Amino acid sequence: MYCACVIFRSDCLHVDYPLKLPDQLRLQLQALRKKRGLTQAQLGQAIGVTQARVVEIEASPGVVSLQQTMQVLNALGAALVIRETDPGASKEPRGEAAEVPANKVQRKPVSRARQGRW
Repeated sequence: MYCACVIFRSDCLHVDYPLKLPDQLRLQLQALRKKRGLTQAQLGQAIGVTQARVVEIEASPGVVSLQQTMQVLNALGAALVIRETDPGASKEPRGEAAEVPANKVQRKPVSRARQGRW
């Protein structure tokens, strides 16, 4: 399992905010912006979007592109970190099919019309 963390850098202090749900990112983006003393309009100007777009980003960060999310985090002095939360998890890459032993593979019968053709 993996967890995304927003890291806020303030001088030498690093603070991790582990996130597992998009709604948590919404709250962190708003808090980071306010901590930096930025209005939505100022943040929008810093990343080249309107204040209305910043409202949309803060309201629904789960539907915003990763590129735009990274721009917002950079403007707020934060970074996105992907951290493995279960180091004992399987070493197999996720999403790949497990190997099936050759003796367990089911083969489809070939029609007589196709037999003998290459």
